[in-house]
Amino acid sequence: YTGFWGRDAKRIGKQISVATAARIAGAAVLRLGPKIGHIVISDGRGCTVEAHSSSTGVIRHTLSGRRWDMGILVPGVSYEETSGNNSVTPPPVIYRLTSPLMQGGKIKDIQRKLVLAGFDPKGVDGIFGAKTFAAVMGFQKGQGLVPDGEVGPQTAKALGLSLR
Repeated sequence: YTGFWGRDAKRIGKQISVATAARIAGAAVLRLGPKIGHIVISDGRGCTVEAHSSSTGVIRHTLSGRRWDMGILVPGVSYEETSGNNSVTPPPVIYRLTSPLMQGGKIKDIQRKLVLAGFDPKGVDGIFGAKTFAAVMGFQKGQGLVPDGEVGPQTAKALGLSLR
């Protein structure tokens, strides 16, 4: 559970930046909740090894262009930082459940696309609340994507939607 990883990174592990984790093979990288998170292992070259989904299994992916909250080094494990330039670019806007709730025309677009795909968020009101979150999760599961409830580049592409 990513929440425990995040909590324990602050108490017993060593919390590092995502940029630093990108240069350290074996470093864990976390995206925290609010409802579901994601944990990946850095390959030290800016990429990841991660359990992606039930349909695709374990894959190689990238740290760039995705939302991450922290890197973690586990106590008692030896790590070596690579010297290459493994810059991690921030993701474009990611629409997700936040407090206060995200609102706007782009969220209406997301909701309309979800309705067309058969995942009704119970209204097109332009507010990314719990019902939109649930509809996004259902859509992601149906598409074999990581079901994190966030509309980032992959989910937007699957919905046929531009994030810009």
